[in-house]
Amino acid sequence: MSDIYKDINSNYERLSEAEREVVEFILKVKDIESLKLKDIKDVLYVSNATVIRACKKLNYATFSEMKEAFIQARDAKQKNCSAESEFVRVLDGIKKDTITTLELADEKNIDQICNCLIEARRIFCVGMGSSFLAASEFNHKLTLLDLWGNVYSDKNSIEYIPQISKEQDVIVVFSSSGQVDEINETIIKAKGNGTQIIAVTSMSANKLKSISTYSLLTGSSGSQKKTRSGLMLHVMSTLVYEKILTKVSSV
Repeated sequence: MSDIYKDINSNYERLSEAEREVVEFILKVKDIESLKLKDIKDVLYVSNATVIRACKKLNYATFSEMKEAFIQARDAKQKNCSAESEFVRVLDGIKKDTITTLELADEKNIDQICNCLIEARRIFCVGMGSSFLAASEFNHKLTLLDLWGNVYSDKNSIEYIPQISKEQDVIVVFSSSGQVDEINETIIKAKGNGTQIIAVTSMSANKLKSISTYSLLTGSSGSQKKTRSGLMLHVMSTLVYEKILTKVSSV
């Protein structure tokens, strides 16, 4: 597909003064589909031959062919602008949710959670579905800090936790909705053992938040709410990891 603007740039010096007027006139036309040779003649007082010569010097055999090139260039530009606008919308949404999530972080609460994790004998990282990725990543970060951790993502392994969890243990639950029955029922049982529960969940009212010892809340909005929620779980877990890192390094 020919690029009319490149053709004009490459061949502009070849155009006569009258032919340049023709091209510059067409560049200013908004409704290019309805443009006719007669319109150019009536405004610029040039002949059909002048217009055709301008077309041929730009490597277009006819006026219709050159007009189609202008239409294609306009449509491509609009498409690019639309794609760019969508990208900006998504980018702004992620920025907004990230800022909201970080603003929800309370320093005292984060400090208590970090101390709880550092002093824990064992840390059970729990997450199902898309939340498993956040749980797995956080578990990996714990190993980098020489803290004992293990990740639980399927129903059977999660239900086994209350049978082995003790008062010195901590369960970190990653759940955007906070409404997963299999997880919440297990958490209640484990809490009966004296195990402390840290919930990383959305700021909306949910059961997980109400039954946990500590909560780390995240913000998410927009049409990609589920995806954004998962991303915000990672943001909050990274904040906790960085805070623990500063505590461990200062010892």
